[in-house]
Amino acid sequence: MPSGQERVSPPRRTIARRNLHDQIIDELGRRIVAGEYGPEGSLPTEPQLAADLGVGRNALREAVKVLVSKGMVEVRPKTGMRIRPAGEWNLLDREVLSWHALSELRLNRSFDLVEFRLIVEPKAAHLAAKRASREEIAGILENCARLEACIGHPERVPEQDIVFHRSIHLASHNAILNHLGLLIASLMQIQVVMTTERPGSFESGLGLHRELAEAISAREARHAEDAARRLVQMPYDDLARRLKWGPKVKLG
Repeated sequence: MPSGQERVSPPRRTIARRNLHDQIIDELGRRIVAGEYGPEGSLPTEPQLAADLGVGRNALREAVKVLVSKGMVEVRPKTGMRIRPAGEWNLLDREVLSWHALSELRLNRSFDLVEFRLIVEPKAAHLAAKRASREEIAGILENCARLEACIGHPERVPEQDIVFHRSIHLASHNAILNHLGLLIASLMQIQVVMTTERPGSFESGLGLHRELAEAISAREARHAEDAARRLVQMPYDDLARRLKWGPKVKLG
């Protein structure tokens, strides 16, 4: 982690062993993303890793194949199992995103996510204002009202905020954008938690949520795009300050 950045300790968790195959994948993937084996280099030998995880070698091999498919690990006959550079991982894979959301890197990944949102969501709002059906507009307005009803109930905010933005993704009628929204939901939940934890931060953005919803309802595409940009700029600026990353960028 670069010097001067805020250190965020990952939450501890216990994973139920309902499915051994999935359990091995999840535990090993989480450890790799958390840097427990170093940023790059060799994993422990197969016997050592199997013993450490308390699983059989055949089960371990099958789990490693999945991590290979995610671009995280490579297996070579003479060098064994090695962690690939993080830039080569499939960062849009739902499990890889969830492992980042549980690691010390989640502040950095939350910034990456909100920067992605700053690029994409204004155009999604623009499309929704042009393409949304009457039923979809009613849903956006209803989800906005439900988000406003979260005042005094901070535990409800992350899920309802995602529901609100997902309804705009759907109303854009762009299949790729909608799919990306599904993939990043787990990391977006962490981002929303981090950027609304300070008292008053959630309430300060509510007006822009309402402005965005009503602009889409009025089919004012440019207004919706601008409101979405200003809305996402708020968590972007917050995370940039916490990471102490120089001057903030204004996109658009």
